[in-house]
Amino acid sequence: MLRALALVFVLNLFLFAEQNFILLNEGILPQKTVNKINEIGNEVFKKTGVRIYLAAVKEMKGKKIDAFEKSLSSKLQDPYILLTLSVKEHKVDIINSPSLSKRFDKEEILSPLPWKGTIIPILTSHMKNPDAAVEAALLNGYAEIADQIAKSYGVNLKSSIGSTNREIYYWLRVVFYSILALILLNFIYRRFVKK
Repeated sequence: MLRALALVFVLNLFLFAEQNFILLNEGILPQKTVNKINEIGNEVFKKTGVRIYLAAVKEMKGKKIDAFEKSLSSKLQDPYILLTLSVKEHKVDIINSPSLSKRFDKEEILSPLPWKGTIIPILTSHMKNPDAAVEAALLNGYAEIADQIAKSYGVNLKSSIGSTNREIYYWLRVVFYSILALILLNFIYRRFVKK
């Protein structure tokens, strides 16, 4: 009886222990970002059973990103998602278990369009401080994957960073294009109507 209780206790420790979802971090992400990513990853795993991993390396040492990801994913347990970034090669990619293909939109997350993508637009827009850009891009991309997975399972994440940046960007676009439209209308009015 005592052995059975001890076994149940040990199994619970393993089941509910905090996991590390950062497979590789070659000094790219600071500890506070690593902590936030692990917090999000643990919550997603506890609520959905999906593991979202991240690998951030300075370089892949001659490997192509597909081969690099394949070597990392061979050790992962289904269902999983792996977000990979190589700084020197300027490569970012996401691979996943086949069962998760319909649960999140990889193309949207990796889109270079600022109003759609969450990783590449940030990487390309912060040339003054590339380290901060990489950190922000990985955190935003990871959080977007987590939000999409949670939504597909019908759960809410307390640790989510939300889509505030996307909403702000949307409203800035609306204001910008409205101002452009007003300037164009003013030009047309002065040029053609006033004569």
